[in-house]
Amino acid sequence: MNILRIITATVCVGLCTQAFADPQDIDKEIAALAERLAGPIKEHSKTKVAVVDFEDLEGSTEGELGKYIAEQLTVDFVMTKRDFAVLDRANLKKILAEHKLTAKGLVDPDNAKKLGQFAGVDALILGTIIPKGTTSVGLNAKIITTDTAEIIGAARAEFAADTTVHDLISKQVAGNGGADGTSSSTDDKAQVVKSLGDMRVELQSLKIVNGRQYSLTMTVANQSRRTVWVALNSDSGLYIHGRVTDAQESEFEPNPGSVSGISIGTRLVYMYQAPTRFTNATELAPNSSTTATLKFSSPDGKSASSGTCRLQLEFLVGHEQSNGSVGDVATPNLVCSLEAN
Repeated sequence: MNILRIITATVCVGLCTQAFADPQDIDKEIAALAERLAGPIKEHSKTKVAVVDFEDLEGSTEGELGKYIAEQLTVDFVMTKRDFAVLDRANLKKILAEHKLTAKGLVDPDNAKKLGQFAGVDALILGTIIPKGTTSVGLNAKIITTDTAEIIGAARAEFAADTTVHDLISKQVAGNGGADGTSSSTDDKAQVVKSLGDMRVELQSLKIVNGRQYSLTMTVANQSRRTVWVALNSDSGLYIHGRVTDAQESEFEPNPGSVSGISIGTRLVYMYQAPTRFTNATELAPNSSTTATLKFSSPDGKSASSGTCRLQLEFLVGHEQSNGSVGDVATPNLVCSLEAN
């Protein structure tokens, strides 16, 4: 049996309705979502609709994933002949800019009514992105009228969190420029770089989100000539080993539901068998990397503050895979510093 060598790495940085058993890829699910939304639009005799950028659970419409979903929905509506017209997204942005409206602000009935008057739109399609661990992403979409803000239809979708989706999510976190309350750093290049054997961790930024969370963006790279498997260490996938401690010594815990770009693994300890093993790993080919993001929240509801924080994380790293698990644990430590913005 092949033995997987595992490295547990501790990073300490001075910084901070419809479900699917087998989710399909994002484009197929968006196309299916368009079909489910088209029915209510036709039934309520709506003649012109606009698709608004989908928002995340914190109400931000600035993410790349939300923009991608809105663009694909718009194209899917147009590609299949409908009984209603669709406002081009470029025109939508132009109208919003001219009248000093925002996509996020369209959830307000008064703003929705203004858009209806300015663009001749009688219905809006709004949606929310719901991360479901590291394997899939859910969508909730609803159709509201611009005159009364009444919800006349809704639909759900779920798609696999493949490489394309992880890339879009990573851009969503790294690219937010403050429109949703996220403080922005002017440079998202690696500020801290440390090696953990064959693995390299590059910490791009620690940003404050909505005043209450720290959002970490990092790149995990395989700097060897052999394949490695990596994961964030956790207890049964529910509690990630790590924390952010701010300048006031308040602790913020990782949120498993916010993780993207890297798997959450769990050690499987056998009393009479060696080695210790873990599962749910992200495969990294030689000289490849993955951009990972995760958020930290205070269990006591405390606000995040800028300045120097300490970050601690544990990684599981294996060099060979057998039956989906790896073994042979070691624990190298890492200490560095970074500012939370």
